Amino acid sequence: MSKIRVLPDQLANQIAAGEVVERPASIVKELIENAIDAGATRLRVDIESGGRRLIRIADDGEGMMRDDAILAFERHATSKIKTADDLGSIVTLGFRGEALASIAAVSKVKLLTQTANDLVGTQVEIHGGKMLNVKDAAFARGSEFEIKSLFFNVPARLKFLKSEATESFHIANLVTHYALANPKLAFTLTNNGRESLSVTPVETVRERAYQLFGGDFVGALIEVYGEAGETRVTGFVSSPSVTRTTKDAQYFFVNGRYVRDKVLSRALTEAYRAMMPAGVYPSAMLFVEVPPGDVDVNVHPAKTEVRFVRTTIVHDTVRDAIRASIGGAKAAVTPLAPLEPSLTLPRVTEPPRYERPMPSGEAYQPPRLSREEMVAALYAQSPESPEEREAPGSASVPLAPPSQSSPQLEQPRINLTTPEPVTDIPAITPTQSKFTPIRYGIRIGCLGTKGGDFSHSPLKPANDLSLIPDDIKPLGQMHNSFIIAVDRVGFMLIDQHVAHERILFEQHWQKLNEKQIESQRLLLPEAIDLTPAQAAAFDQLAPELETNGFEIGQLSGRTIAVKAIPAAIPKDAAKALLISLLEAIEQERRGLTMDEIRAEIAAGLACRAAIKINMILTPEKMTWLIDELLKCNNPATCPHGRPIILRMTSREIEKAFQRI
Repeated sequence: MSKIRVLPDQLANQIAAGEVVERPASIVKELIENAIDAGATRLRVDIESGGRRLIRIADDGEGMMRDDAILAFERHATSKIKTADDLGSIVTLGFRGEALASIAAVSKVKLLTQTANDLVGTQVEIHGGKMLNVKDAAFARGSEFEIKSLFFNVPARLKFLKSEATESFHIANLVTHYALANPKLAFTLTNNGRESLSVTPVETVRERAYQLFGGDFVGALIEVYGEAGETRVTGFVSSPSVTRTTKDAQYFFVNGRYVRDKVLSRALTEAYRAMMPAGVYPSAMLFVEVPPGDVDVNVHPAKTEVRFVRTTIVHDTVRDAIRASIGGAKAAVTPLAPLEPSLTLPRVTEPPRYERPMPSGEAYQPPRLSREEMVAALYAQSPESPEEREAPGSASVPLAPPSQSSPQLEQPRINLTTPEPVTDIPAITPTQSKFTPIRYGIRIGCLGTKGGDFSHSPLKPANDLSLIPDDIKPLGQMHNSFIIAVDRVGFMLIDQHVAHERILFEQHWQKLNEKQIESQRLLLPEAIDLTPAQAAAFDQLAPELETNGFEIGQLSGRTIAVKAIPAAIPKDAAKALLISLLEAIEQERRGLTMDEIRAEIAAGLACRAAIKINMILTPEKMTWLIDELLKCNNPATCPHGRPIILRMTSREIEKAFQRI
């Protein structure tokens, strides 16, 4: 008897569904693409339980006749292509004919559809790939797909789905992509009966971006336009001074198709080279148009990956168009190192050819300063006001000792006169200038959360902290940011900001466990407009925010009102913290558990309440900080994993001086 057999269609469809239907968002993607291909002008997406319980997508497209409605659920049944030659000139979003068969194989599907010429509509019901009934039904022109009980017959697939908030986030993010790519269409998204997104038709991508993300986001955008031969790129990018710590705000489209493409991502990264510090990314909405025969969209069943025939041309056109647009806009550049009189940025390469003139202006060059101006800029004293001393979006509170016997940490008063270029050199202080980056959606806590590589450094992280507080004597500060101290073993450098952050983190965690978190009410509630993806994450985060001292109400749609915040953070830091917390929910797809989310909230609160760099501390204050740090359960690293103390032993010092 032969061992090889042809699989039944139902089983074959379930196997195919493993590639096409990865998660609920995959179903939404396929059905939205079908609706757009059908000429729809209005699309409505309703989901429940992150798409597990229900996905309903209705459109006003051309609809289907009875025979087509039945045939559409067969494998490889499509109206988009007829011959192999058609694969080289695909202009529709869908074409494979696999989606509906795969979706029907792992869910309970009901389709209602009608064309403009039919007097009555058609209803089709399929459960687990089995056709249950087909009948006439009253319906308007268009189609409505209702997907229930996803993976009901494949429980092994069901357990791999993430939380409801995460799956809702992916769906909201996907609808946002298609709403951006199709500004002349109307989109509505509801989540568990509540409207998460609703946009009316507009003429331009900028108007659609305003509908989705708000005026603050749109106000920081720079228009991009470039063309080389038959390759054209349009869209918007953010100024180099406006950054994010994830790539979630980067949207790429090829011939109207949403894609995830390494070529375009690399071109964007190279365009901003030397303009941004490591670990942060720009926002971008880029639309690339190439001849259909120059791009292969049949790479993966999900159709989010493409291959370009002329990869180099596409890459260079996108990179050079972005560079020219940034230069023309005279965007502020964040230098990677302190400015020196001889420092200049690389000149921007001109795009190969532009049919429409690029924005006027040459590539941005840092201003040439005199030596006296450069010294004043590099060695400016901190401003007198503690609020002015902080970076934008950050906040600090006085270091509060737990008892009256402990020394009080008063805010220092600093002389604002320009120092003489002799004797003591004051600390380099970030100034409120055009070089100061503005960050939206900073990952909870501080920039740069990864530990460094100390394999070739004489200074090592002090992970084995068998330290005795009485033995540690602070000598002073380096750049008003790092405490220099010695003990019997050698000397050490202590990062004062992350040290205080660790102290506050553990104090907050203890209060959280004891349910003793204090709140401060705002005089006037602060309204915050969320993006669709943030609104999807808010439902999961809301109970934890309340536990941590926030009081937040839902106004309407994607608008929330903050009525109270934790007492430990300043009022002006609440909005930035909330946004970063909401964006952190997206990280759950990489394994972020609820306990880790709670820790992230505590870390975010601690970071914004901790003392900052460039703050002068008295010896008593430094001693208090070291004592409190060594009382912590984990004094070696900050809540984000960075080292707090670096040390060099006396033996290592003697060896470095070749005494031994």
